Amino acid sequence: MAQLQLHRAHESLNTQSAAVWSQQTEVAVDATTDTVDVSNYHNVHLQTDQDIYFAFSTSTTDIIDTDASLYLKGGDTIYSLRVPRGLGDSVILQMQEATATDATVRVVLS
Repeated sequence: MAQLQLHRAHESLNTQSAAVWSQQTEVAVDATTDTVDVSNYHNVHLQTDQDIYFAFSTSTTDIIDTDASLYLKGGDTIYSLRVPRGLGDSVILQMQEATATDATVRVVLS
C-alpha cells in the first residue's frame, strides 16, 4: 500500500521553503533506461544537454514508451518536476535518450 502521508501536516505546508537540496552525480543517459530513486523527495530538478524521455515508476523495470512518454528538450533550461505521490512506497525516475546522442543529465533532489 502506498504511503500517502510522507510528512506531518506542519511539515507538508513548508515543503517549498524547507526543502532538502541533494546534488546527485551526473547521469549519463543513453538508449537503455537509467534510473534515480526519488522516493524521499518532493522535487526533481533536471538539466539535460540532449532531449530525454522520462517517466516515474515504482521499480527500475523499464516503462518508457518512446511513442507515448513525455520528453524534455536539451539545453540550458532547468526543469523542476514534482515527485508523484500515490504510486507506491518507492518512486523511481526513469530516463532515456530521445536522440541518437547520449545525454548528460544533472540532477538535484529537493
